[in-house]
Amino acid sequence: MIDVVKALYNCSFTIWNTLMKIAMTLFTTSPKTAAGGTPYSTVHTLFNAISDATVPIATVFFLIALYKTVVSAPPEQQAQRFLMDALRYCIILFVAANMWKIMGYVMDFADGITAKMGTTSGYKLTMNSDLESIIDSTLKLPDFELSGEWFAGVWTTIGCSLLFLIAGIVMVFIMVASCISIISAGFQRILKPLVILPFAGIAIAMGAGGHEISRSLVQYLKTFFGFCISGALMVICVKTGVTLCTSLVNFDLSGASNIYKCVLITVQSAITPIVIAGLVKGTDSMVQRMM
Repeated sequence: MIDVVKALYNCSFTIWNTLMKIAMTLFTTSPKTAAGGTPYSTVHTLFNAISDATVPIATVFFLIALYKTVVSAPPEQQAQRFLMDALRYCIILFVAANMWKIMGYVMDFADGITAKMGTTSGYKLTMNSDLESIIDSTLKLPDFELSGEWFAGVWTTIGCSLLFLIAGIVMVFIMVASCISIISAGFQRILKPLVILPFAGIAIAMGAGGHEISRSLVQYLKTFFGFCISGALMVICVKTGVTLCTSLVNFDLSGASNIYKCVLITVQSAITPIVIAGLVKGTDSMVQRMM
């Protein structure tokens, strides 16, 4: 029974280590190079199709800005405001003509930061000595003797065996569910910049509409950069979460009964993947709030 229980727990940790290797690769993969660059090329085609509307949209917003800031301004300020709006319009046209390159530079900058976190070590989980020693001690049958203590010890061992069997199976499901959640966040981290990238032309065109409308452009750029850099934050969440959870979450089992030890040591082992999955899933929303 000891070997079966240890095998279950080792299986759960192996699942975590294997799937997290995939997740860490996703976190550090650039959207530009994902899947051999095929999605990025497809997005480029869509970007070119949508960017044809950039100049007409920018012109419309430029005319709106002229009406709001020039026509409604005092005569002595009209020339100055016209020059400012015209300069903004020219800058918008220049940026629109080079928007794909500019967005590529933004992605390269974010990828450079993420590359600093490129090492994939520090995320693995293994059966620690406390868990192994508790399994050995609680699942070992007491030496045979005709006494009430022996019968109580046998029933306690059977109860601990059942608890550890159920807990081992639950641990497998916890590891799988947590890893699937984290891997999903890794895919989203790659796909989200590619999804909003084709609309960069429309966002930059809105910048010609004056200060109030150009806030949409600023928000777009901040969101785009946040999605690109979120991979580095996800790596930090995983590595820091593993270190903190395994070191800080440590129940005092010295005076606990065998049944309590079975429950507490399993909870201690399950906290790390659950917490990390929650941290990674919350990274996107946290980035958007910060940006």
